[in-house]
Amino acid sequence: MANSVTHVIVVIVLLDLFRHYVFGKKKFPRYLLVIGGIAGLGPDIDVPLTWIYQFLTSSTTDLHGLFTHSIFFVLFFLGIALLLHVKKRNMWAKIFYVISAGWFMHLVLDCLYGGYKTFFWPFHYASSFCPQWGIQTHAADIDAIILVLWLIHEELHQRIIDYI
Repeated sequence: MANSVTHVIVVIVLLDLFRHYVFGKKKFPRYLLVIGGIAGLGPDIDVPLTWIYQFLTSSTTDLHGLFTHSIFFVLFFLGIALLLHVKKRNMWAKIFYVISAGWFMHLVLDCLYGGYKTFFWPFHYASSFCPQWGIQTHAADIDAIILVLWLIHEELHQRIIDYI
């Protein structure tokens, strides 16, 4: 499984690339990057929920990956975004598009890092299509590489000033 930092920074970097090369800064404000980064952690809300559940029930049950790591949450947020888009609530539609993208990237990263989650909850089909490359042992190195490459990209294109 990818580090929490990876879930945030990969979403921010990808959304920032879309912001710069596809949508433009005026149509894609920076606050959407923040929302996307936070949404990249969204599926892991089950970790603190597990702590609360274990504290209240004295159980050892781990809820992590049981339901919040489902593709249906991505589709739910995407559906809200589409509905808001149709109703011309563009700011809120963008927010829910970004939440959907961040949530989806979390699932992709967990899969790439060899995670075994219930991507199709509420159906009891456990996905086994995720590769087992063993890269989770290099998670901190991957975080550093992604961050350095993004900073170099921003400096080369004289965009680092956007974040100062």
